[in-house]
Amino acid sequence: MEIKQKVQSYRADYVFGEDRLQYAWQDHSGSRSFSVGYGEVSRDRQTLVERNAWLRNAGLLWVGIGLILTAVRYYDKHELVPSMWLFIGVGCYVAYRLRAVEFTIIPTDQGNMLVIRNGDGERIIREIESRRADYLRREYDFVPESEDAEQLRKRFRWLHGEGVLSDEELVQRLRKVDDTDPAVHAVRQMLSSYQKDDG
Repeated sequence: MEIKQKVQSYRADYVFGEDRLQYAWQDHSGSRSFSVGYGEVSRDRQTLVERNAWLRNAGLLWVGIGLILTAVRYYDKHELVPSMWLFIGVGCYVAYRLRAVEFTIIPTDQGNMLVIRNGDGERIIREIESRRADYLRREYDFVPESEDAEQLRKRFRWLHGEGVLSDEELVQRLRKVDDTDPAVHAVRQMLSSYQKDDG
């Protein structure tokens, strides 16, 4: 599956494979691309807002020129008529404020991915999160014989912290681990014998 984004001079291309995501980015400063496994994608999210610095700089310059020309005319002819450069400068600065592009930054082991925040952006993030969760489930949501009970608990708590397991799923898996843990079994037997003695 492939999703493309394009806003102003920003272009992004996401190709979703079974275990890896191909990412390509291009903007006015250059381009880059890399391939990253879903397990290497972080859950962290940051926000970036980009604005056209040229519009800001030109706007402020022309506002300054417009104010100077307006002041000169007022002192020469005693007419308070704003210079056209003042309006052009204000227009550029307003455009600078309004033509912002927002991005969600998704860190990965290969570098940051920038997702343009629009309808497609939300779809891309949902797809990445879904495939990441599926990948981590396949790779880590099982009970290997080589791990002891404490390692299993850490594994399932980590999956829960990564958003792969729900609260209910975590409780279910920890119960299964407790049921096979000799230490927990011994404690349960001790408690059961104490309760019988008290009775």
